[in-house]
Amino acid sequence: MMICADYKRAESEAQKLLESLGYTKPPVDPLEIAIELNIPVKFVNFSDEYNNISGFYYYKDNSIYVNKTERPNRQTFTIAHELGHKILHEEWIKSDNYQVLFREQLAIPSKDPKEQEANCFAANLLVPKEMLIMYKDIASIDELSTLFMVSKPVIRNRLNTLCL
Repeated sequence: MMICADYKRAESEAQKLLESLGYTKPPVDPLEIAIELNIPVKFVNFSDEYNNISGFYYYKDNSIYVNKTERPNRQTFTIAHELGHKILHEEWIKSDNYQVLFREQLAIPSKDPKEQEANCFAANLLVPKEMLIMYKDIASIDELSTLFMVSKPVIRNRLNTLCL
């Protein structure tokens, strides 16, 4: 049986979190959100064999570990993605089925519904639809990328999902 990603739930949970913390304009800082949720974010150097991991959530110490060598926009998305796992998939994270993915495993879009949901959560957290609509007609993709503190591909993806 194929399990499909629940994008509506991922979007809804991101919106609920933004509303509960009072975010109404960009940028949305996932590091501040993690701190607000009492989830430490640790920027670390992974050993050579693990250097191509962007980050992961570790439930035993309720922390997000982020690869210190990644670009800032990548770190931002990683924190938001891992917050998505914490909020959407806490039981899975505590199970033997949870595994940290290497970057090359993420180079092609993941078919894993949990990874798709965490990506959807991160995109909706960092670039909420309502905020993007406010700025999309007055700012270029470069300016939107700077305003929302995300990469240009994230902005393009969010613009494509607006379906306006």
